[in-house]
Amino acid sequence: MFSFLLDPINISLIITALLNLSLGVLIFISGRNKKINNVYSLNIVAIISWVMAMFFYRSSPPETNLLWCTILYVTPTLIASSFLYFTYIFPSQKEKYIWWRTILIFGINLAIIVMVIWPGFIIKEVNIRSGQEKEIIFTTYYWFYFLYTLLFFSFGFLRLFIKYFRNKGIERSQIIYLATGYSLAANLAFATNLIMPWLGSFFLNWLGQVLTCIMVAFTTYAILKYRLMDIRIVVRKVAVYFLSAGFVYGVFYLMVWFYNKAFGSVYSNGAYLLGLLIAPLFVLLFAWLNSEIKIVANKYLFFSLYSHQETIAKLTDDLTNSIDLSKIVDSIVDSIKEAMQLDRAGILLIDQSGLVIKYKIAKVIGFNENNGISLVQDNFLTHYLQETKKPLVRDEIQIIAKDLKNIEEKQNFGQLSENMKHIEASLCLPMIISSKLIGIIVLGNKVSGDAYTKEDLELLITLSKQASIAIDNARLYKEVQDFNKTLQQKVDEQTSEIRQQKEKVERAFEIEKQAHEELKRVDEAKTQFMTLTQHHLKTPLTSMLGYLDLLIKNEYGKVSVKIKKVLGNLLLSTKNEIKMVNDILDVSGYQIGKEIINLESGVSMESMLEEIVNELDIQAKEKGIYLKIEKLENIPTVSIDKSKIRMALTNIIDNAVKYTTQGGVTISLKSENNKMLISIKDTGIGMSKNLIENLFNQIFHRGQGAQKLFATGKGIGLFLSGKVIEGHNGKIWAESDGECKGSVFYIELPINK
Repeated sequence: MFSFLLDPINISLIITALLNLSLGVLIFISGRNKKINNVYSLNIVAIISWVMAMFFYRSSPPETNLLWCTILYVTPTLIASSFLYFTYIFPSQKEKYIWWRTILIFGINLAIIVMVIWPGFIIKEVNIRSGQEKEIIFTTYYWFYFLYTLLFFSFGFLRLFIKYFRNKGIERSQIIYLATGYSLAANLAFATNLIMPWLGSFFLNWLGQVLTCIMVAFTTYAILKYRLMDIRIVVRKVAVYFLSAGFVYGVFYLMVWFYNKAFGSVYSNGAYLLGLLIAPLFVLLFAWLNSEIKIVANKYLFFSLYSHQETIAKLTDDLTNSIDLSKIVDSIVDSIKEAMQLDRAGILLIDQSGLVIKYKIAKVIGFNENNGISLVQDNFLTHYLQETKKPLVRDEIQIIAKDLKNIEEKQNFGQLSENMKHIEASLCLPMIISSKLIGIIVLGNKVSGDAYTKEDLELLITLSKQASIAIDNARLYKEVQDFNKTLQQKVDEQTSEIRQQKEKVERAFEIEKQAHEELKRVDEAKTQFMTLTQHHLKTPLTSMLGYLDLLIKNEYGKVSVKIKKVLGNLLLSTKNEIKMVNDILDVSGYQIGKEIINLESGVSMESMLEEIVNELDIQAKEKGIYLKIEKLENIPTVSIDKSKIRMALTNIIDNAVKYTTQGGVTISLKSENNKMLISIKDTGIGMSKNLIENLFNQIFHRGQGAQKLFATGKGIGLFLSGKVIEGHNGKIWAESDGECKGSVFYIELPINK
């Protein structure tokens, strides 16, 4: 009759099986759709089967000894094959799947299983020895089994060894702990469960199973420390659930014991009445205790996380109590470096002082500024950080890139990895305000050599959000201070000559105050001019334009053809006046310094010129002149402020059409030396040398021929066009052989990729 043997050895086997089962279940439920998790779970199932086979083998009666012995030696073959297969897909399944390799591994495994279960081929018989472990009699073919197990495990460890040197960072840490746990358990089990039984010694043939606890310990540590198979959060939740469940069951059995002692039964009236009082108290106590259990779990099971949270909380408090930019930056860099135990850390902040956006050092510790960290231009890294708003770990770039199909993106990630390696950066953390990247926190390696854990990244993200707000507020405060200093400096410069001419300090102070107020008044007057022009000129003109359009369309009753013609002339004049007002506003904006160039990449200059020509072609045909474009092939796109350049070109081409009575206007377009040259040649009234010299420098400057031809022209367009071209770091000039000999306008713009 079959009966379970519960001696210390079998009890240790049951505990070992439960530990392996717990690990296997956690890994499986955390990633049941992941191949790595499934294969590892299969390996754990094989280990549990091996452990329990030893339990039943030691407990079995003589008639089933051979059966359980056969199972005992079949299960390790599955451990070896699943382990070898696992080494091909661990840690990130980068290698291409090869179907014949899978068939080869498990085909050999099947052949060995057939040898084991074939009666008398490897296992001959099992002898029972009183007071000792059972003796297994092997045949001479046992070396097949031994060689299979040795080669499969050895080749698996060799693959892990190779992958250790091919991988970096967190994946390397995962490999070393997993390989160490498996190799310790496997090598000891080889001695106790393969070699010693072959030599006739069976007193430790159960120890190999128990030694799998070493593998469980190392794997669990890798999970907790290095995000192995990404189940750390599951482990934490399970730990909290077990502690909470333990409390519930403990209270339950304590109350059962108390009821039996006090009332003689849990079903007595006294027990029911007392339960009504205890139940709500227990609910309140459990809610409080559950939160305390989570704190304790974080503090003692995940100590580094708890320590980091304390540090971040302190740093957040420091950030909210300071407005000085340099102090805030110092506090962020020092606190992160100390809390994470890093060899280097730094912050780069956005610099928009020029047309090109770049990121400059605010503070760095440990980095070599000569390696290129001192200045980062707007590039693939900054675009990636702004788009994802997530930290970028250098060791995980390969993982991100491996699933990409776009070759260019893969190359960009590869170059990014090399750049981060060159500046000795391990992690880049974006600082985002209103979906805009305002800075980058750049971190090096941990002094311990450990990789960044998932909790590290979550805490750093929280920190970056707090730091972004603090830095943005500090920069705004600094800008206000700098503006005040600049304003004061300008006031001092304007009033310095006056102060030097005055002998009395009181009078000098009064003049300085008056100069300050005068500057403010002038600035306010300019701003008021723009506002008044907008509201008191443009607004009624726009309203007038609308009413004229309604009258022409007979919205207020039918209008005669003669009156319609008059209204049409009024409509055209009103549009011209609105354009003039807009030009004046633009000129005022440039003079005050409020106009900003907003670059847009990939603009086709050909398409823009064709649109302008189409708009002005009717005007040219009415005058009986031609308006055409001559262009070369393969004209590149440019980075420009599309609306402002279009306005500038329209002004120049419109002028050429206006002041040409015979012939026409020819527009040509070409690119060379990374610059684009646009020429607008007309056969019009021409210009004198004196007019050309002042053409783009003075408002309302027009030649005599222009005044005769168009007495209503205001002469604003060319001045405004010149300012727009200069704002793009371009050049504009005109050439003419003299009056009545035509003109050529040249616009040169840089081709910014």
